[in-house]
Amino acid sequence: MIKELNAKSVQGEITVPPSKSYAHRALIALALSGGKGVVRPVDLSMDIMATLKCLEDLGVDFFIREKEVHMDARGFGNRRDRVLKPEESGSTLRFFIPITLLFDEVYEFRGSTNLMKRPLTVYEELFQDLDVTLYRDSMESLVVKGKLLPGHFSMRGDVSSQFISGMLFVLPLLDGDSTLTITGNLESAGYVSMTLRVMEDFGVFVEREGNTFFVKGNQAYKARDYEVEGDYSQGAFFMAAAALAGEVDIKGLSHDSVQGDREIVRILEKMGVDALPTENGYKVKKSDLQGIDVEISDIPDLTPVLGVLLALSKGGGKLKNCRRLRYKESNRIESTIELIRSLGGHAELDDEDIVIEGGEMLRGGTVDAYHDHRIVMASAVASLRCKQSVKILGYEAVNKSYPEFFSDFSTLTKTEEAK
Repeated sequence: MIKELNAKSVQGEITVPPSKSYAHRALIALALSGGKGVVRPVDLSMDIMATLKCLEDLGVDFFIREKEVHMDARGFGNRRDRVLKPEESGSTLRFFIPITLLFDEVYEFRGSTNLMKRPLTVYEELFQDLDVTLYRDSMESLVVKGKLLPGHFSMRGDVSSQFISGMLFVLPLLDGDSTLTITGNLESAGYVSMTLRVMEDFGVFVEREGNTFFVKGNQAYKARDYEVEGDYSQGAFFMAAAALAGEVDIKGLSHDSVQGDREIVRILEKMGVDALPTENGYKVKKSDLQGIDVEISDIPDLTPVLGVLLALSKGGGKLKNCRRLRYKESNRIESTIELIRSLGGHAELDDEDIVIEGGEMLRGGTVDAYHDHRIVMASAVASLRCKQSVKILGYEAVNKSYPEFFSDFSTLTKTEEAK
């Protein structure tokens, strides 16, 4: 499917959607409590629905009322299906693998080919000396069997923080104390902080010294209602749109959030953008952007929109240490470079850095989204500073995280055409 965008300015106010990352974690913590509660607000993206379906297959009941998920997890562990379907959600797959190891049963994960080819080496290395079996049954199937026991665990931190979060969720439930030591760099550390924050909110605590987590066993998650804060990852697209082409009051963002993508505010300020804090968000105005270099190993989800901003800045810049971007919804190194080039800009890979030339305008043209929701949204932002219209092939990929994106975006723009 193709969406064509022609708008050249944005104006107004927008409330960002609830954080998908927080929602994943809150839904899982509530399920692990084995009790009843409500998580709100929740955007019912494809990824969130995948998590809810996996919880349902593990015995959890829920119903949805508007943006509220009402959950009854008293049946958690009484599985309805041994086959769990994370669809295309990396978070769902990597969180649920350790969860299934609470039950000493055989589970199969079936997801999209794109998801299942993403690396699982961190778990494979972790489990190889344990009584746990993890093997690929096909290109779209992974089989897990065994029971996780308390112990001293060591895992890499330079592939994805989701592996670490998955283990942290379950270690407090084991019948004994455990430690989890992270080797190498802990990248996307903000997501681990988010996991620990949610666990604490549900009454489970972990101590940390450096790169080692000390986890008391025999803890219990406490059921409660939970309010999900706004999403900086999605808010970044509206901040960028305003910085390029107007003025937008962006609401629903907590100033003391532990979300790693809160870094977008500091980056915009370094580029010379007026990002003024308001009571519950920021007011961002069009500014003359100055090119900078950005270290993105902790903020991979911001890569496409930062690439657009650098392509429309004075002097351009680099997105540094992009190695992990090869394993996102697309090879996000290639798709970000192709996004910029497709619209008439200049970008290339230099070792592990994306080098981007700056400019005043882009030409416009057709962008292939490569099934990547963040490429879709970054392309929409780029369209605001293109001489010609922008056509996005495969724009429906946005449903993975933000189904209402184009509806919200259109409230801020003057013209939009879709095919």
